[in-house]
Amino acid sequence: MLTDNEIKIIKASTPALAEYGEQITGRFYQILLAKNPELKNIFNMTNQKSGNQKQALAMAVYAFSKYVDNLSVILGDVERIAQKHASLGIKAEHYPLVGSALLEAIEEILNPGEEVIAAWASGYGILANVFIEREKALYEENAQKAGGWSDTRDFIIVKMHQETPLITSFYLQPSDQGVVSEYTAGQYISIYLQPEGQAYQQIRQYSLSGAFDKKGYRISVKKELNDQGEGLVSNYLHSQFKVGDTVKVTPPCGEFVLQKTDNPVVLISGGVGITPMQAMLETLTQQTESREVHFIHGAQDRQHHAFKNELDLLVEKQKVDAHCFYQQVDTLSSGEYQGLIDIQKIHNLLPAGAEYYICGPVVMMKAIYQQLKDLKVSDEQIHYEVFGPNKSLA
Repeated sequence: MLTDNEIKIIKASTPALAEYGEQITGRFYQILLAKNPELKNIFNMTNQKSGNQKQALAMAVYAFSKYVDNLSVILGDVERIAQKHASLGIKAEHYPLVGSALLEAIEEILNPGEEVIAAWASGYGILANVFIEREKALYEENAQKAGGWSDTRDFIIVKMHQETPLITSFYLQPSDQGVVSEYTAGQYISIYLQPEGQAYQQIRQYSLSGAFDKKGYRISVKKELNDQGEGLVSNYLHSQFKVGDTVKVTPPCGEFVLQKTDNPVVLISGGVGITPMQAMLETLTQQTESREVHFIHGAQDRQHHAFKNELDLLVEKQKVDAHCFYQQVDTLSSGEYQGLIDIQKIHNLLPAGAEYYICGPVVMMKAIYQQLKDLKVSDEQIHYEVFGPNKSLA
């Protein structure tokens, strides 16, 4: 337990962290990776280049300082990070390395004095123990499930299917031909690989994009490359892998899952953000109990709408009501709209008391979140996942 004085000291750091947080976390990663280069096999170095990782960590450190006297406020963030750590293979022995680098960065940037550093050391120790215990439990849960395992397991690509010009689905089955553990729609797996010419292993998380079929897993990967280097692994998967190749896979993880309620469901996605939504849609429409489901998707055009044929078939069977927004379209069919997703255009068609799930580009998600808030939808009814380091939509 932290003392009252340690809590007071940490909370007093909040304004400084708001101003210098990203400078501290940027320096933290420099120190950590310089002293422990083997950790480059775990950390996403693309996110290091783009600055996304230091921004996400700065937000987390700031939140800890702000709510250190009421940590229940950030329990959701703790669970999200613990799930991510479990998919990356983070272990208890990594935490002292991280703590040492973080304290060194705080001291270097802020020079706050020994008492402040000591308080932060105590605070970090408590937070680290929370993560260590939760991640230990996750490793044990994943290993003890029917068909479960710990660390990585070899899977064979048994099928590849091009969903759009940029998105390809990879169907994976275990090379040992054993049972695979069940997952909850919305979860993801991590793929471990080392592209040619890269000095370090690359780990990426990909949402499972279909309902569990007891045979294996499906991920649907968008091929992309921009000036920040994003797309290194996705391009490698698209260009170098073929049916019969093997990839290393972690057990399913993630807390962005369907809530166990009887409420109507509205699934909202943009672009490749459709992947976890497709898993949710397939799961919901396969269930025996009746539950009202609406599917809202935004894409560049019909050609870039992944799983469109599957959606059309479900609409035909009256399993789901679909609302598709296309930025480029010549003629509109029933349930189609021109432009970006606009909830105002269809809100009269959506059920009261629904649970909303959102996934897609951050700009799109922020816009959808604000639209839902304008319609007086409560935060308790809104669930979302941001690909990459977490960003708040509020």
